[in-house]
Amino acid sequence: MVSSTAIFVLVVSLLIGALYQPLESNSLFVTQKPKEWDVVAKNILLVTAHPDDESMFFAPTIVSLAEKSAHASINFYHVCLSNGNAEGLGETRRTELVRSLDILGVPATRRWLVDHPELQDNMTAHWDPTVIATALKPYVLNLKIDTILTFDEIGVSSHPNHKSLPEGAQTLIKNLGETSSKQTIRLFTLVSTSLQYKYISILSVSLGKVEMYAFRGMQRLEKLIIDVLSIYYPELLTPAIPLNYDAQAMPVFITGYEGYLKALMSMQAHESQMVWFRWLYVAFSKYMWVNAWIEATP
Repeated sequence: MVSSTAIFVLVVSLLIGALYQPLESNSLFVTQKPKEWDVVAKNILLVTAHPDDESMFFAPTIVSLAEKSAHASINFYHVCLSNGNAEGLGETRRTELVRSLDILGVPATRRWLVDHPELQDNMTAHWDPTVIATALKPYVLNLKIDTILTFDEIGVSSHPNHKSLPEGAQTLIKNLGETSSKQTIRLFTLVSTSLQYKYISILSVSLGKVEMYAFRGMQRLEKLIIDVLSIYYPELLTPAIPLNYDAQAMPVFITGYEGYLKALMSMQAHESQMVWFRWLYVAFSKYMWVNAWIEATP
């Protein structure tokens, strides 16, 4: 009979092993509609509300995309829409954001902070989507952005400034779609999870990897079935528009321990914000380890 000690050692070993290597699915935000060609992100813009959002919520994504951008496979940019001046620390937090993004690997030429009088850090204010759209428009046009990343309508922490961002991005996309014949810009939002799942720390890594490997197994089974059927229906192997299997998967970024350490150091760069409960956050939040995205449709 297997002892409880052996089971404990096995579980701990699996957890530690899961933390060693990062794992991703659909990291280029591929989408594909039926009977249409796939769409792959080339110029990506991450939009956040405050300095420290990039560390607390988006670090797994930033670390991965910044590395891809450095190798010229994509272009990755970041815009923060306020300097976090709710407590009169705007200039301090601006400096902290610079240090944080240096740690995460986003070059100074690919990041900006907007200090708009109508987009100020406020725990009770919902930002006007038209103002957000106006603030983002020059970056989207000048950088030829095809994919925007930001919070979803829950905003992870339910902060009203966070919750305003997807509406503002949708407003911009709608306005540009009415005035341009070019391909529509896509919006992906960070999936907000329940409170219980939000604070499972490293368990989110193991659970996320199991789910990802299970999905890949189902994809291999699907390909095997198509190969067998192609014996009788060879046209299955030569469709007019080939299927991009990445488009079937949710974009997910699972960081390894090195990525987590980067996220932790970038959060520590926000010295003015490191009160006791944020130490608990960086210790237990799944967002320090895992980011999952979903395409937002009008």
